[in-house]
Amino acid sequence: MADYDVAIIGAGPAGMTAGIYLARAGRKTVIIEAGVPGGQVFINHLVENYPGFPEPIAGSELAERMQKQVERLGVEIKNTPVSSLVKQGDEEFILESFGKKITARAVIIATGSKPKPLNVPGEEKLFGAGVSYCSTCDGMFFKGKDVIVVGGGNSALHGAEHLARICNTVTLVHRREGFRGDVVLVQRIKKIDNIKLMTSAEVVEITGDKKVSGVNVKDVKTSQVKNVKCDGVFIYVGSCPQNELVKDLVECTPTGHIVAQPHDMSTSLEGLFAAGDVIKKDYRQMVTAVSDGCIAALSADKFLA
Repeated sequence: MADYDVAIIGAGPAGMTAGIYLARAGRKTVIIEAGVPGGQVFINHLVENYPGFPEPIAGSELAERMQKQVERLGVEIKNTPVSSLVKQGDEEFILESFGKKITARAVIIATGSKPKPLNVPGEEKLFGAGVSYCSTCDGMFFKGKDVIVVGGGNSALHGAEHLARICNTVTLVHRREGFRGDVVLVQRIKKIDNIKLMTSAEVVEITGDKKVSGVNVKDVKTSQVKNVKCDGVFIYVGSCPQNELVKDLVECTPTGHIVAQPHDMSTSLEGLFAAGDVIKKDYRQMVTAVSDGCIAALSADKFLA
């Protein structure tokens, strides 16, 4: 007998939604999360596009509400990393964490994504010493100071908006002329006095000895490089799927995203489903992750029937 009917790896919106639906189906379910429940939602300053919330809600509050709903339904959440995942025969999966093993009849991978680095000189050296990928986590360390935000999508725009309330100045550096983020966010950003837009520009180096002192920015039209002084750099240039557990078990794209069938979220390994930002998909929004999690849960329940 397996310990659980279903083990869900990852407690972001996809994973917690899957937990809700499996609990309602009467399946003994565990969610295993290495970090803070909520995933990328938890580190979002504000969520403005989730149905049912006419006013913006803090990402951390929304994540907390999801967690409470999951736990109220009796789903166990274990805060620990999973170091290995193997399938034993045709009947069950074995998950290992710090030498302890958990068995489950089916698994849902909802591990999400992690921030993509710029891969420029100084970035790795100064990580934690002025280089950050989360304005909500680290913004208060730069109260009254001057910071750079790198990126042109919604995450970068939200990050800049949040930091503008805390910092002296925020310079938003984007390699294109226009921004990829929502029009409403771009319009709002342009009205904030202490946010400076630096477009058609890319950060080619982060400077500083023991802490960030500035960035070298190249004009993509003229190739001219200049140094911009700052105390911190917040990087929002995309994400990479966290597929380490299953990259050798299931089919993945060249970018590392898990190939999951849209109609049931099944993967190339029977009994293993995937949902959320870790899978191959065109749109990566909270509502699509929630949809993925629902489909994966219903499919896992049907698989176990």
